[in-house]
Amino acid sequence: MRKQEIEIGKSYSSKISNKMTTVRIDSKSPRGGWIATNNDTGREVWIKTAAKLRYPVSDKPNLADKLRSTPSDTVPIANHVIVNALAGTGKTTTIIEGLKLIKGMEPSITPSPQQQAIWDEMMKSQGVNSVVFCCFNKSIQQELESRVPSGCEAMTMHSLGFKAVQSAFGKIRPDQWRTSNIICEIMRMEFRDVRKKKLEVLNGVSNLVSLCKQNLVNAEDVSELSRLAGHYGIELNGNSTEIFDLVPQVIERSKDVDRDRSIHFDDMIWLPVVLGLHVPKADLLLVDEAQDLNRCQQALAKKAGKRLILVGDPKQAIYGFAGADAESMPRMFQELSQTEAGCVELPLTVTRRCGKAIVEEAKKLVPNFEAHESNGEGAISNIQINTDDATSSAHNYRNHCEDGDMVLCRVNAPLVSECFKFLRQGKKATIRGRDIGKGLIQTVQKLGKSGSSWSEADKYLSITDFVERLSLWNSEETDKENAKKNPSEQRLMALSDKYETLICFTEEASTVGDLIAKIEAIFSDKNTTGIQFSSIHKAKGLEANRVFILMPKDAQIPHPMAKTPWAIDQEWNLLYVAETRAIQELVYVS
Repeated sequence: MRKQEIEIGKSYSSKISNKMTTVRIDSKSPRGGWIATNNDTGREVWIKTAAKLRYPVSDKPNLADKLRSTPSDTVPIANHVIVNALAGTGKTTTIIEGLKLIKGMEPSITPSPQQQAIWDEMMKSQGVNSVVFCCFNKSIQQELESRVPSGCEAMTMHSLGFKAVQSAFGKIRPDQWRTSNIICEIMRMEFRDVRKKKLEVLNGVSNLVSLCKQNLVNAEDVSELSRLAGHYGIELNGNSTEIFDLVPQVIERSKDVDRDRSIHFDDMIWLPVVLGLHVPKADLLLVDEAQDLNRCQQALAKKAGKRLILVGDPKQAIYGFAGADAESMPRMFQELSQTEAGCVELPLTVTRRCGKAIVEEAKKLVPNFEAHESNGEGAISNIQINTDDATSSAHNYRNHCEDGDMVLCRVNAPLVSECFKFLRQGKKATIRGRDIGKGLIQTVQKLGKSGSSWSEADKYLSITDFVERLSLWNSEETDKENAKKNPSEQRLMALSDKYETLICFTEEASTVGDLIAKIEAIFSDKNTTGIQFSSIHKAKGLEANRVFILMPKDAQIPHPMAKTPWAIDQEWNLLYVAETRAIQELVYVS
C-alpha cells in the first residue's frame, strides 16, 4: 500500500514472521512507520514501511481485543460439524485456511461455495482460546505443525490421550511390551517360556485385548469376545477357553498404571475413557480422517472438545478389518445431533486431483463426486495381463509402465509376482508395506524353524521342504476357519493372500534365508523412485499421474470371499480409493 492510504485505527493484512495475519494501526512510530497490534497474538509490532501492508480489512473484528475481553468459557458453543470430504477435494487445505480466519488472518486461497460454507461454520468459533487439530499419525502431525496458524495446536489422538494419562499419573513410559508382560505376570511364567510353550495363547490374548480396548467391549462377556475373534479373524487354535479367561484379567490389570508405571500404545486412548480421567477440553477440536476412528477414539474426541469439527470421507472407510468403526462418521453425526449443540453436515465434493474421465468413473460408486472445471480431461483404459512371457506385445501392460507409475491390487500376491517380472526386465520396482514384509518373515520363521525357536541354521532349509510346510499350514488353518460356526471372511482372505504371496517368493529363492532376504529387499516404504507397487490399503493418501489397477482372477474387487454387507461395502470403498489415486490416467489390468 501507499503511505498516504494508511489510517490510524484501521486494520490491514500484513506478513509478520513469514505468516499472513491482520494488524491494527495504533499510532505513528517515532522511528518512522507505525506502531500496530497483531490481531492474531495481541502483541505490539512495528510496521516499518507501508509496503508491509497489503490491503485494508477494517471490516474484520479485532480478534486480539475480543480474546482479551471475552473469556473462553463465555463463548457460546456453536453446533458441531461433520464435513464429508471426498477424495482430492482439499480437505486439509480447507480446514487450515479456515483456521486462519478464526485467528483473524487472511486466507491464501479464494474459496469455492462449499469451502465458504465450511468457513462460515468454522467462524462461529472465532474468539475461542484453544484450538486443536487432531490427525492420523506422527508424520502428518509434523506436516501440520508447519501449516496451522499461530495459536492452533496439531497433535495425534494418541498424544492427546497420553497427556491426560500423564496428568493423572505423573511421569510414565510407553511400553510396546506392556500387554505381553501383563499376560506373563498373570500366567506366572517368564516371557521366553510363554513364547515357547504358549505362543498361540499369547498372540490370541494380545490381539483380543487390543480389540476390546479399541471397541470398548465388555471383556467379561464371552459371547462378545467370540464375536470379536470371528469378526477380526483372531487365531484361537483350540485355546478359546484359556484365552477368554485371560482377556478380562489382562484388561483389568491394564488399568493399574501405578503398578508398572508404563502404558501400551492402545492405553493412551483407552485409559482416559475407561478411567474417566480429566481431559482438558479444547474450545474447538478438529479431527481429520474421521472415517477411520474406532469407538474408543470417538469417545475420547467427545471428551476432548467443547465443539467438534470432524472431517473425513465415509467412502474411504477401509480399515474395518483393523479395528476402525466402519460407521464412524454416521455414528458420530447421530450422537452429536442428540447433544444440546446439535450437529450439521457439510459436503466437500469437488476434486482438483482427478481428470474428468476418472471422476466420471468414480461417480459410478460415489454419485456426488465432481471434477473442478480446471481439471484435465483424464483417460480410462482397459488392458490384459499378458500371461505368456512375450514382452513385445503392445497389449502387455508392463511395456507401458514407467518410473513414477503406481500399480495397485486388492491383495499382495499379484504385486509380488508382477514386481519380480519388472525387476527381471531391469526396471526399478518396490512394494509399499514394510510391516507387511515383517509379517511374512515372521510366518517364514514360524514354519521354517527346526527346533523350539528360530535359529541362523534354519536359514539353510530348502525351499522344497518349506513349500511342503507352507501348504500343510495353509490347509490346516483354512479348514479350521471353515469349521467354525461363523467363519471370518477377513481371516480367510488374509490366509489365502499370505499363502499365495509366499509362494510367489519361493519361486525366486533357493533357501529360506534367501527367501527372507528377498522379502526384505522388495517391501519398503522409503523408496519413492521407480515403479511403485502397493496394496490399495497402503496407497490411501497417495497419488500418481498414472495408476494401474491389477484385477486378475481371485483378486477382483469386491474380493470373491467378501460375503457380509459391511465387508462388501468396504470392498467397494477400496475400488473408489484405488480409482481416485489417479491424476491423469487410470488403467484397469485384468
